[in-house]
Amino acid sequence: MEILSFFVEAIMKKITIRKADYRRKRRHFFDKEQHDNTADEPEQEEAELASTEERVQTTIVEPDDKEQEESIPHTDYSEADRQMSKLSFGWLWLMLGLLLGILLMYLFSMLFMKQGKDEIEPSPYSKSEQAIKKTQADVVSVINTQKASDLLEKTDETTPEEIGIGSGVIYKLTEKYAYIITNYHVIKGAETIEVTMSNNEKQVASVVGTDIWTDMAVLKIPKGKITDKIAFADSNSVSVGETAIAIGSPLSQAFAGSVSQGIISGKNRSVPVDFDDDGEYDFEANVLQTDAAINPGNSGGALINDDGKLIGINALKISLDHVEGIGFAIPSNEVKEIAVILGDKGKIKRPDLGVILEDLTHLEIDAVRAQINLPESVDKGVVITGIEGNSTAEEAGLLTKDVITKIDDIPVESLVQFRKVLYYNKKIGDDITITYYRQGKQQKAQAKLK
Repeated sequence: MEILSFFVEAIMKKITIRKADYRRKRRHFFDKEQHDNTADEPEQEEAELASTEERVQTTIVEPDDKEQEESIPHTDYSEADRQMSKLSFGWLWLMLGLLLGILLMYLFSMLFMKQGKDEIEPSPYSKSEQAIKKTQADVVSVINTQKASDLLEKTDETTPEEIGIGSGVIYKLTEKYAYIITNYHVIKGAETIEVTMSNNEKQVASVVGTDIWTDMAVLKIPKGKITDKIAFADSNSVSVGETAIAIGSPLSQAFAGSVSQGIISGKNRSVPVDFDDDGEYDFEANVLQTDAAINPGNSGGALINDDGKLIGINALKISLDHVEGIGFAIPSNEVKEIAVILGDKGKIKRPDLGVILEDLTHLEIDAVRAQINLPESVDKGVVITGIEGNSTAEEAGLLTKDVITKIDDIPVESLVQFRKVLYYNKKIGDDITITYYRQGKQQKAQAKLK
């Protein structure tokens, strides 16, 4: 804009030309003879000059001396010089700015191109391979060592003997210790528990806490050079069909770190569990179902997703000749909650009625009906066969041979279901209503759990 203004101003200014500039003596470049002839005719020269002045006056305004000074002052040239100088510096700064901008754009474009190349460049490993590499060092072997009699020498001396092997997962690190979550049945009855890391380093573990009803146990070992722990996924967000990868030590230490892959086959499965191997189910575990291969020794190991995060602890499988690919894992959300309690308190204290119960369906129901006059419509429930002194049941007025059919509004059809309602739905200090039958009549009792 400054350049345009400058030129417009220069064009619009009044153009003045001094008359004296046109009255200077003519110079003739002719031969002497012609010059002499011309000199003899002064009147003709003056006439021509007058004619020339008339032509000039038709296009040129002749200012007086004052107008000349005002029209073309000396300061106008200085101002123009300054304008031109300013214009020159402006162009210089503009060019420098443009060059700097181009340089910055080039640098930024090279940076973004590098980032884009890094993001787009594919990894040499698949997503599952990356997940396994990320997690494999967090899974350890857990060896249950118990003392057994030396039958060959028939002495009372005992020697430690490896009873079984399972797996465990490092889930917590402190300044001194690494904490491991595993199944209770993996360490049940152990005299000594040995943990073998992925680098074959061995440590003797101590038990921090156990819980038979959830089949969970927490161990700890010296931290040493352990620097990593597993990350937990939200098991509530797991989808059927999602990738599931099992990591553990199936069969023996020789197969430590084995990996099998499948999918999540089902959620919220209730699976009956026999803890004491008496052939009777003691509890119902809430588990995830997977078709990833789970074998003896995988118990307590990790079931991870393809992000390398824990979605469950492998716990059991259905082992029948005609059954394939049905394994179960304790969901990671439950694992996390139980691990915190066991790590802090060593055990989970649950409400207890103080009763010994038996499934109604396990008894001769006709004999029971005859003894307690049980209505024909009642064919499921739990029968009280014993009551502890000063227990919640005794304070509530319950007696042996009472048949419990409900806790609050939740039906109780079996001993397993009774325990699940009491352990999962209730807590110490809760007030509950117990519905039961006594001598053919339905009754209700109020109790405070302790």
